[in-house]
Amino acid sequence: MSLNQLPEEILIRHILSYAEITIFDLQSLMFSCHTLYRFIRNSNELWRLKFSTRWPQIPIQCQERNERIWYERVALAIKAAKEVNNTLQEMSFQCYPLNQSPLSAADKLITGQHPIPECVQHELELMASTINENLTTQYYARDVLTKVKSRVIEHKLQDLMARPESQKSLVEGAALISQWFELGMLKQTSRSDIRRAIDDLTERVKKLTISTVCDAKFSFPTAEACDSLEKAKEILDVIHLVMFREIGFKLSPIYGLSLDHYCSIAEVLETKRGCHMLITIIFQEVARKLGVPLQIVIYGERSFHGERNLLLRWSKYPGEVDADRIYYIDVCAEIYESLKPCHCYQAAMGQPASSAQQVFQQMMSTMLEQLRNHWGSFLNFTGKGRDNDSRLLIRLAIIISPQERNLVLEYANLCLALNLQMDDAAQLLQSVGLQGHQMIKKCTEKVWRQQILIIAAKFVCNRPPTLKYAVGLIMEFKSMPVFYTNHSQPCVIVSWSPNFQKAGQWKTVRRRKAKSVQHQAYYHILIKNAPSGFIGLNVAEETLELHHDPDLAHEQLGSDFIGNGYFERFDGRSSYNRLCNK
Repeated sequence: MSLNQLPEEILIRHILSYAEITIFDLQSLMFSCHTLYRFIRNSNELWRLKFSTRWPQIPIQCQERNERIWYERVALAIKAAKEVNNTLQEMSFQCYPLNQSPLSAADKLITGQHPIPECVQHELELMASTINENLTTQYYARDVLTKVKSRVIEHKLQDLMARPESQKSLVEGAALISQWFELGMLKQTSRSDIRRAIDDLTERVKKLTISTVCDAKFSFPTAEACDSLEKAKEILDVIHLVMFREIGFKLSPIYGLSLDHYCSIAEVLETKRGCHMLITIIFQEVARKLGVPLQIVIYGERSFHGERNLLLRWSKYPGEVDADRIYYIDVCAEIYESLKPCHCYQAAMGQPASSAQQVFQQMMSTMLEQLRNHWGSFLNFTGKGRDNDSRLLIRLAIIISPQERNLVLEYANLCLALNLQMDDAAQLLQSVGLQGHQMIKKCTEKVWRQQILIIAAKFVCNRPPTLKYAVGLIMEFKSMPVFYTNHSQPCVIVSWSPNFQKAGQWKTVRRRKAKSVQHQAYYHILIKNAPSGFIGLNVAEETLELHHDPDLAHEQLGSDFIGNGYFERFDGRSSYNRLCNK
């Protein structure tokens, strides 16, 4: 009996639904004959099943299950996966001179008529995992993944800020900011995990509230308004009791928090320690779920640490302007008292409710103030140094406050200093009306120089027979300064020149009694843990010898260089990359 003779229900539910039959198998089978094409193509549930099997991390909403044409979505997802693979295959020569991927490569993967950034991110995570044996692909997959994540978060934050104020969720924005500080991690905090933690907190408050009032008929008010001041106060008191006494939430001083902890709602929910702003946002969200809408009010001058005073405001009717019917609560006060009359906070009287943008601007300004003045108390969250941390934090602040020229100029300065993302800096300078500024000229000039290096790197030069060593060989460099204990160091060759060539970015080293400069080859090498000034060298051939223990040298060099975009694999003697001088 052939497949065509089987009932469609049996074929789909009991044969084609097996996990061993992949999407690609299904496509091949579908194009084998007209009959199979017809019913496989139109089997919406089968394609939905294959999609969820191939991309399990992408949530499927209830309304999507039947409304979406899943064959088309699968086709788009497969196309996105292929584009990711093709992009990474080109990365080694596209970015070899700069050791970084261009931002445009990430933008290309997540833009278009039907972008599926979740699929792109999943494919990059697979290629960036340690399972991938190709070190070059693994390195650039991580690099592109970081940029894709940053672009996705940027777009989501922009969409959030564009909504009407009544539809903006502070928890959603705080979750996106948390994810920004996890850009370098393969796994980010899920917004569903944050929602689940807050839902659990809400359920604990509900149970305690009902048992406290001893009334089986107790019902929580609607989300629009609370029935009375007494009921609102009762619910808020129980929320505070659960959060601060039962669970143990505690306010930490700003100078005692790490950079990522201050801005991470996920960290606050896990450790129960955090800044005033995030604890207040969590409290406000729980109250909202229990039918007590509260507004955040930021007031007063900045303190030494960059913070401002913060309160939650309640009134029976939305938009209330009568001060006698407005009440405040400071959730982190040493002596807690909920819904105090307006006159207890004279400085806050007349202050309007703070918008979501103002709340996040306050977070960023406090963090930037700390980063500039009290760096020693903050942890490095990128592993690449203070300047790069500043650049990422300022880039996040620009997303929230896109028209702040000073922030854009500061970001462009850091990009130039770090030799990173000059094209992004140039676009931002243009967006704030600084087209004629000298900073944009500097960024454009550096981008142009980088493009020349990238184009030049695409041409392969064959190694002449007179050249003794090849790219990728683990060597012993013999000309380190004698006053260093280990003046002989393992190194790896990353490029060569048949003759001496003066290059500004490479320091040239040869022995005092060397051969004629014109009559020997020079090699670009990388040395791990080298003294300052001896990290990237253009060295004479006579200063190099084959390393006596290449396995040891590989261990010493691999973490910094072999796995850092130059090479794909190591065979015990040499490291190899896809496109280099041979």
